[in-house]
Amino acid sequence: MRNAKIFIWTEAFNCSEILEPMLSSFTAHHSFPIHVYTTDSEAAKLKQTQGVRCLRAPSSPISALYKNSYKRVLEGYKRGHLGTARLWSNVIQSRNEDILIHVDADTVFLADCITPLLEELSRGAEIVGTRRPYLLRTYRKEGRDGRMLDKHPDALNTDLIAFRRKAIPKRFGPFLTRKIQGKRPVLYPVIDFFDPVVFDMIRKGRNLRYVDSPESGSQSTPNFESPLFQNRISFAAVGSGCNFYKNPQVSTSLGYRDYALASFALFSKHLLGVDIGIKPLNNPDLINKLERLDKSKWRLQ
Repeated sequence: MRNAKIFIWTEAFNCSEILEPMLSSFTAHHSFPIHVYTTDSEAAKLKQTQGVRCLRAPSSPISALYKNSYKRVLEGYKRGHLGTARLWSNVIQSRNEDILIHVDADTVFLADCITPLLEELSRGAEIVGTRRPYLLRTYRKEGRDGRMLDKHPDALNTDLIAFRRKAIPKRFGPFLTRKIQGKRPVLYPVIDFFDPVVFDMIRKGRNLRYVDSPESGSQSTPNFESPLFQNRISFAAVGSGCNFYKNPQVSTSLGYRDYALASFALFSKHLLGVDIGIKPLNNPDLINKLERLDKSKWRLQ
């Protein structure tokens, strides 16, 4: 990977206050630069940190053609994950680096997590991340959709994912944003964000690697004891929760809203030192790690 060009990014629109723990822990354990997509006003509030670069989604003929310009990205955040899907589409279409790596803004790093991904790519993988189970999931098991979901190979979580840009099928196609958003394709159901793109890659014969459980085949369970899981404190939906907290009018499901707000409340209490007046998510394992976290060295005590 010595000569490969690498682009690492995260995004935080309407929730830039959650960035500082991730950026501080990332720069504590990595020498790679990380790029932050956010609004101009939110970028101005971020602490200047070496290795952190703030960007806005570029407006270009391609982004305008496929409706994922900076303006359309901002509009998309009024409709939940549509904004993130438009941004990812913009990144894939506008960047020319060999390797793209995405990091969720609500991640806390406890060690180097980028090098293991690059090592897998250097061994021939074209997309790498932790396993998102399909057959062995614990939800949506009933009915026709459940039976169809069972047939899929496992996808990849997007909180930390690396892929070769050229391996994305039809990366300039008009339906790329929809696929990234995780909208159901015509012929089969999917579970989450980016899954249709991953399945397109699998069908095209691209080399996918489940870095947490590489020897477990295409249908298994995540290995939460693997280094890539143990070397992070991973939340879910904190950015959405922060956005919902500040902008209650954002459209989403009631169940997801409640979960996201509780997740943000837990994150805010332990990492920002702010009680937002909402009952935090009850996750004993996560709480245990947060209570043991040394925020000067970004390691567990």
